[in-house]
Amino acid sequence: MDVRRRYAFLAGAASNWLAFAATLAVSFFLTPHLIADLGKPRYDVWCVVESVLAYFTLLDLGVAVCLVRFVARHRAAADQDGLNRIASASLAVFLAAGLLAVVVGVPVLVALAPRLEAKVDGHGDVLPFMLLMLANLAASLPLGLFPTVLDGLEKFTSKSAIRLVSLAVRTAGIVWCLTHTTGLFPLAVVYTVTNAVEHLAMAVVCHRALPGLRFRWRFVDRATLRQVRGGSVDAFLAMLAGRITVQTGAIVIGLFLPGGQVTFFATAARLVEYAKTLLRTVTGTLTPGVSAMESKGDHAGIARLYLQATKWVLYLVLPIHIGLLLFGRPFLTRWVGPEFVPGSYPALVVLSTTLTLGVLQSVASRFLYGLGRLRLYARLALLDAAVNVVLTALLIGPFGVVGVAVAVAVPNVAFCVLILIHTAKQLGVGGRQYLTTCVRPAALGLVPLTIWLTAGEAAADWRPILTTGAIGLLPYLIVVGVVEGSRQELKRGQDAGRQEQRDPQEQRGGSGIRRRRRVSLRR
Repeated sequence: MDVRRRYAFLAGAASNWLAFAATLAVSFFLTPHLIADLGKPRYDVWCVVESVLAYFTLLDLGVAVCLVRFVARHRAAADQDGLNRIASASLAVFLAAGLLAVVVGVPVLVALAPRLEAKVDGHGDVLPFMLLMLANLAASLPLGLFPTVLDGLEKFTSKSAIRLVSLAVRTAGIVWCLTHTTGLFPLAVVYTVTNAVEHLAMAVVCHRALPGLRFRWRFVDRATLRQVRGGSVDAFLAMLAGRITVQTGAIVIGLFLPGGQVTFFATAARLVEYAKTLLRTVTGTLTPGVSAMESKGDHAGIARLYLQATKWVLYLVLPIHIGLLLFGRPFLTRWVGPEFVPGSYPALVVLSTTLTLGVLQSVASRFLYGLGRLRLYARLALLDAAVNVVLTALLIGPFGVVGVAVAVAVPNVAFCVLILIHTAKQLGVGGRQYLTTCVRPAALGLVPLTIWLTAGEAAADWRPILTTGAIGLLPYLIVVGVVEGSRQELKRGQDAGRQEQRDPQEQRGGSGIRRRRRVSLRR
């Protein structure tokens, strides 16, 4: 990877991570207040509606994910006409998807409303809340084209800056609603308004970054739509499988277990998903870079990038994974209250088994998306989802929330392992080479584990949790810095030695060429 590409990747990864870290911090701050101010029954409704609407995001049919690859490739080839055509066709698909979301979603939500209203003693604002959140989602489908184009252009910093500003305004609006109003509908108003302004701001930045971008109905022809469909079918199937895996548990628990159980499951699931997404925001910057490298035929560079990304992501995820297990009880106690520990912590332990493998699989999937090789990935993801549903039906009755967590974790672990093997073969990376890359981060992960086990469980307050966490993390970061710095220094020394060996050979070769030229001239 050249210096410019490395800088772009690091800057994009850092800005993406900062934006999500801020979102994560806000979520930690707001979640206990939402539960307390709304009450468990109304928060259950919030979680169920969120899970139901997540399925309607599938109506983008996987086009958004593949549009990143198309934009990166057309930009690398300086093909503005091709980029305009693919963007116009994608926008047409998104507009149709938004309309379909309204047509299908309204009757679904109307049918679901009475059952959810019963959970909150007929407060009356559940249906308006759901319909406004549906309208917000429907508008987000076509407006979502602009952040997708920014991803393809690798304008991650600009996109993250807009999201940070929007997050600040949205958080202030939610806090005001919780303080001065009651019910769910005012929260939906805040989400809808801030979401619309955020996407419109991204549209402005998108046109400034790509002034030649044009949307024309004449560009929406059958050939371009076929190109969009060909690149998006597998992405759509993978998205469908992901929604089933992540969202089905909350919906099933909400429909078949007593009130309040969704909150226990959702709290544990969100902690694990936050940890995964915290690192997926870093790996998401890989896709356009891989597509650009593929367009230039740099397959060896893609394989090297895969190993480097795997190593550094593993350095990041291992202390988080260990921390979830060792600090989960005091964290839940301080975050949402001690009454959540018996219901949420066992599910957290089970769901966290997918964390490290899930993040490594996320790295692999970014490369598969960037290369457009999603066929087997999508099929395995659907198999993972199908097994998840079957296990959920079998385990929810006898084991409740923990049974649903097991139904999520077991097939997902198998899926992640298969994807890692498949991606390594696609990139020409040997199994031994991949495992060697993982050995060092895994060994250094023993540093925080040993320190935290020696220190014992932290008290259920922020200061001891953060202090104990820092006691383990600081030595870990120092050891990682020393080990990797020494390796880089050794590599530079080896490269310099090889260069010194080549230079005399090149000089002798050059001298021989000059002698032959002089002899030829004399002749």
